[in-house]
Amino acid sequence: MPVAHRVQSYDWAVGALIGVSGGIVLISALALLIVNKRRKASHQYPHLLQTNHSIAVKNALSMGPGGLRQTISPLQSPLSSNQSTPSPLNTFASIMDERTRRLSPSELPMERGKINLMLSYDPLACSLVIGVLSCEDLCQLSLSPSGQCLLDPYVKLQLLPDRDHKVKSRIVRATNCPQFDEHFTMYGVSAEQLAASTLHIQVCAFDRYSRDAIVGETVYRLTDGQLSLNSSIAVSLALGPESLIASKGEVLLSLTYQPSLNNLTVVIVKARGLIGTPDPYAKLSLRDANGKRLAKKRTHVKRAAKNPVFNESFIFELPQSQLMHAVIDIQMMQHVNGHSETIGRVVLNGADSHVADVISRSDRQIAQWHVLE
Repeated sequence: MPVAHRVQSYDWAVGALIGVSGGIVLISALALLIVNKRRKASHQYPHLLQTNHSIAVKNALSMGPGGLRQTISPLQSPLSSNQSTPSPLNTFASIMDERTRRLSPSELPMERGKINLMLSYDPLACSLVIGVLSCEDLCQLSLSPSGQCLLDPYVKLQLLPDRDHKVKSRIVRATNCPQFDEHFTMYGVSAEQLAASTLHIQVCAFDRYSRDAIVGETVYRLTDGQLSLNSSIAVSLALGPESLIASKGEVLLSLTYQPSLNNLTVVIVKARGLIGTPDPYAKLSLRDANGKRLAKKRTHVKRAAKNPVFNESFIFELPQSQLMHAVIDIQMMQHVNGHSETIGRVVLNGADSHVADVISRSDRQIAQWHVLE
């Protein structure tokens, strides 16, 4: 290509590029000018502008319950009708009170239903198999106006007195005759342990909004089934109200009262037969006739002891006129998984024979075993 033509082509390309760049700059300048004019107009004449965006305004309506504003929804619910409906501001408890009525303990029957189990024991594997089959005629804990069953039962099992094995069945919804058909195997149960163990059965009612309630419970001594001689046995047990169905142990207390010094001495000597494999300790509190706590004490923790020996004494200053009406409350506690649980307790007052002996035989140390409740 000749040099003259090549130079003309370059000049044409540069000119076109400059023209396009100039056009872009001009369009940008015009757009910027239009935006600035709209901004000025919005400050000077805000009422002339229209927008499709929502605007948040402070609600001037009255305050409703709990500090919530009472507003009228712009949308009508498909459930709306001329009939009144419960307000969403009502608490759940008030709504449930209108629909159901929870029975008090005095209204519940003594017979709470039955539970059907299947038991078997393998001495070679040292395993106890418990089949939770079904429950029959469980008592209702709440009544519904429609007659609907509100019971969601499940079963809890554990071996006493060691409490080493604990299992729980699934929840069966809305029935007082649940079918479970579940089997649980407890390993490490020797023949000696089997002979000394009692199966503790609780039928509980699941509650989504509060603590689960106990429908009924019972116990079964495994020696009664002679499991070592039978391959398997079927057991049907009646359920009763929650009660002190198994011994929780005993505590030996020594009491002394010195009227000349107005001193009451309480010695927590030892305990025996405590359930479980706890790290036990004792809590002691002294209350007056009105329930006001006058003093509280506690012993040291004894590690992994079912028959702990404490031998710890506590002295309280208490006039004899108040001793007859005072309450001595001893709780046996245990540490389990980082928190404390109550094993059982003993409550003594002036009507108890131990306290009466101490008052009548002042300055003498009188010891007595008390069953934990």
